[in-house]
This record gives sequence, C-alpha cells and structure tokens, in this order.
Amino acid sequence: MKMWYEKEGRDEDVVLSTKVCLVRNIKGYNFPSKMDDKDAKSLLSKVDSVIDRSVFSGGLATDIVNSGDAVTLMKAQISGRDGSLLFSPDRKAIYYNDDFGLSIAVGNNEHLTIKAQAAGHDIGAYDLAEKAAVELEKKLDIAYSDKYGFLTSSVKLTGTGLRILYTVAIPAIAKTEGGITALRERVGQYEWTIYPFAEQGELNESGVYIIASVSTLGVSEEDILSRGEMLIEDVMKAERACREQFATKKKTQMKDLYGRAYGLLRFASLMSRREALDSVCWLRLYRDYDDSREFDCKWKMLNTITQEICWEQQRRNEINTQTSQKKRAERIRKILKGDD
Repeated sequence: MKMWYEKEGRDEDVVLSTKVCLVRNIKGYNFPSKMDDKDAKSLLSKVDSVIDRSVFSGGLATDIVNSGDAVTLMKAQISGRDGSLLFSPDRKAIYYNDDFGLSIAVGNNEHLTIKAQAAGHDIGAYDLAEKAAVELEKKLDIAYSDKYGFLTSSVKLTGTGLRILYTVAIPAIAKTEGGITALRERVGQYEWTIYPFAEQGELNESGVYIIASVSTLGVSEEDILSRGEMLIEDVMKAERACREQFATKKKTQMKDLYGRAYGLLRFASLMSRREALDSVCWLRLYRDYDDSREFDCKWKMLNTITQEICWEQQRRNEINTQTSQKKRAERIRKILKGDD
C-alpha cells in the first residue's frame, strides 16, 4: 500500500499536505512532563488495552526504534523532523494505520495526540482524526471541562484540542516583494498563523510554509474548519496569481530558469538540499505555463522531491558530504524519470 504522502492530492500545485491534530488527556494522570516512570508505564498500558488492532499497528516506541522503523515514521511525518517523538522511547508509544495517514502518539507533550494526514488539500483528514478521537473517548476517562473544553498541558490547545496545518509551496509569493508580509497580515485576519518550514539552514528559502490554526479556546471545531478552508482558498488564489505575473511579464527569463532548473535536477550527479529545493521552486513557478512539452514534470514528482528533501533523515556525518549529495541526486533523477 502507498504511504499517505505518495498519493495524488487535490490542489497539489500549492498545497503539499493537510494535517489535523487532536490532543486529549486522561483523568488521574499528571501531564507527561510531570509524570513519574510508574505512571508513564500505567498510561501506556491503559491506552494499549483499548487500541483497535484491526486498524492500528505499532506500540511501544522502544520496540519501534529497535525494529528500525524510525526512518519510516520520520518520512511519514509522524515522529517529527528531528525524531523528537522517539526521544525517551520507554515512556512513549506510537500507533499507525496501513498508509501511516492516521496515528496515535502516547506520552509525548499530551497523553494522546491523534494525527491525520492527507496529500494535497483534503480537510477530510479532520473526519478521520475525529472518528479516532471519539472511539478513544468512549473507552477512556478523558479530562474535559464543561466551561473550558478539553484540558491540556498547553493553554494554547485547551478547548477543542484541535490544530490544523496546511503545508504549502508558495515560491511566487515568497519571491514577490512584500508578498510574505502581505500574506502574513491576511492569515492573521483569520486568527491563523504562517511560518517557514525551516527558519534557518538549507531549507530556509525553500518556498515551503506552514499555515496553522491558532485559536482553540472559545471557538468551535466548525469555526476553525471553515476559517481554514476560506484561508487556504485565498492562499491558493494569491499564489497562482503571482505565478501568472512571473510567467507573463518575465516569460523569457522564466522559460530559461525553468529549463536550467529541470536540467540540474534531471542530470546532476551531486545535489545539495538547497540546490534541489531552489530548482523545484523555479519548476513550480513556470510548470503550468510551459508550452514546449519538452519536460515531463508532473506535480506529483515535484511534491515527492520536496517531501523527501524536507523530511529526509540527516545523519551528522553525512550532512553536505559528497556521499549524501550523490544519493540525493540519484533519488531525484529516479523520480523525474518516472521510475519511482
């Protein structure tokens, strides 16, 4: 079965993925940061006893680490870019479904973190996460207040316990003077936030951003969902308009940059992360305006390259080495050849 991020997604020219996180806590236990080893083991055992094994695989994080599945969890965007969910593995558990699009993390910042992920623009991920959360709520004594809603260790999540994140590729807005500033103001009007996928390092100018919900207290799930859908429509409209501006007003320059970027990705033997993502940016900008038909450059190919580079495992002794750049270039060539 394909992983969730290997599937086709709606509006994938702009939206790389839709993620929905729901957090819940169980009465009678301290929050994970204040929990002793005895209670941590008790929590893990209690949750494990109610997990639907017809849907979920996985279990104790120590077993996952020892089995070598940590890389898979990172590529599936479950364990975090730095693998933080696997830190202190004896106090955590991770469960996931067949395509890794639905997962339940136990003992991280909250007792339970239910995450649903889908390629492209697909708010149906909310229904998937909500269904899993409701099933757990039926079997566990969840900490809930009639006044405040779901109780959490972070006041930012108290209330609905819901967070929605769209990962978007917006190189045209990023390359437009004042574009990100204007977009940030627009996002703020919806009471959401936007931030770069990486603040520094090789990924800081990738054109990839996260647009995330902020409010959870005093708002309903329906309000958060509807605001998010209106906002992401605005973002897609703005990015596509900016791409059209680049393509029509700087056609000769864009055509040249597009061809150079494709050639570098398709034929280079060594490739740094920054080079790869910068080239993908130019392909995104002009892909829909290229009428030469000389390049086989599908959106899914570009998204796969972006996903793999942004989430690739970084071993300290391999960062920027010739070996890692060679492996990256080989993988990118394979994707563009359609051999993936």
